[in-house]
Formats: sequence, structure tokens, C-alpha cells
Amino acid sequence: PPMPLICIGPVCIPVTALLPVLAYLCGPIWRRLPPKTQESIVSYWDAYQDWMQRNVWDAIGWKAKPKKEAPKATEEAMAEWNVDAVRGKLGSVLAVHTVEEWKAVKALTVQTELSLVVDFTAEWCKPCQAIKPYYAKLAAEHQKAAIFVKVDVDELEEVQAEAKVVAMPTFQVYKEGKLVDQTRGANEGTLRDMVAAALG
Repeated sequence: PPMPLICIGPVCIPVTALLPVLAYLCGPIWRRLPPKTQESIVSYWDAYQDWMQRNVWDAIGWKAKPKKEAPKATEEAMAEWNVDAVRGKLGSVLAVHTVEEWKAVKALTVQTELSLVVDFTAEWCKPCQAIKPYYAKLAAEHQKAAIFVKVDVDELEEVQAEAKVVAMPTFQVYKEGKLVDQTRGANEGTLRDMVAAALG
């Protein structure tokens, strides 16, 4: 069965991400809690998640997704992420499939003058699919200034966590390996303005 979602305008949030989203928004409070209190809350949260999985989600058919190991990049795949290979593909949207590829493409922003624009997306996210053609158009328009990539959050959960992505679609811009701007939601105008401002 499809993942239960809450779509608010142009943003889709998996139901399972609601509490993490709230936790993210409450980050400043969380960081001020004593470590013992944090450990206690995490312990209760883990127990609650296990209970919900056994007694609710399994009962209605939403089985826990087995933790899959992120795919490893082959030497052949990594050869596609060197400077010359990427320059030959500028103007199109490149798919990142492994953690190694993610690190390699971020490193290119340090080794070259190019910026990195990332679309954190998911197959089940309708707003993500709706804005995909516009994102490809932006990639063609800014081919001299940036590498445009997409990351499927279901395929690369580790990258999603590192980038602190909590809603799809999320678009981020990196320069010299560092995040400089981001926006959430499938709003063409907002995305265009962010990319234009970041790429000059």
C-alpha cells in the first residue's frame, strides 16, 4: 500500500515524518535540555515507535520498511562524477544513487567554480513529479553555472538525514561544499528566485 501522506499545498510530508518535523522545529528547545532528559525522551520515543509498529501499523498492513544498506558505488559509476564527465552533462539533471556519488558531486563545488543545485524528491510525491519538468528547464538555463542533481530520499535516507530534509520536494544550493540556500515545496517562482539569487 502507498505511504500515508499529508500534502499541504505544494509540500508532501509522510505521516511518519510529522513528529520529526515538529522535533526539528523545536530544535532550539531540545538543545537546551539536559542530556539525561534527552536520553529519556529518545528512549520513550523508540518504545512508542516499536509499540505503534506492532499494534497499529502492522495491523493495517503498513509493514516496517526493512533497513536497507545504501548502495555502494562501483569504480565505473564513480568515473561518471569526475570534473570532465560532469561538465559534459551540464544542462541536464543528474541522478545521485550512492553516498559516494553525493560526496563526489559536493566535492566538485570545491574543485570547480560550479555550484550544486539539489532536488530532494520521491516517486510517491505528486508535487515532486509536477515540478520535475520545470527543474529540468532550470538546469538547461543555468548549465554554465551549476550542476543540477536529484536525490531520491527513499533510496538515500543517509543523504536525506545529512541534508536535514524533512519535506519533499526540498531544493538546496551548495557552493564550495556548503549549503547556502534552500526552499521547500513545488513553487516554480520560489525555486526560480532562489536559483537566480544563488547563482547570480
